[in-house]
Amino acid sequence: MHHVSVCYGQPTDPAAFDDYYTNTHVPLALKVPGLVSFTTNKCAALGRGEPLHYMVAHLGFETAATMKTALTSPEMAGASADVPNFASGGATLYSAEETVIL
Repeated sequence: MHHVSVCYGQPTDPAAFDDYYTNTHVPLALKVPGLVSFTTNKCAALGRGEPLHYMVAHLGFETAATMKTALTSPEMAGASADVPNFASGGATLYSAEETVIL
């Protein structure tokens, strides 16, 4: 499995982020072609202080080729263009190939 992960920084208004993300952004992201999984993780600090990221979203694709096609699709462009509308803490993207160990 290949993933695009989106790391969202701490928003100025977490409740507004959550509402917009759930009701507006997720429906856009679900239109991305070849998407076979979509999970989110809310981040919490293990020690003192605030975690660097508020949330990390993982978009899964069966193959690297499918992921590459998705990244250049109009649907991904639309979802990407929407990010500044709610991600006041910014967003960082990376891709990864998953290896299941257990």
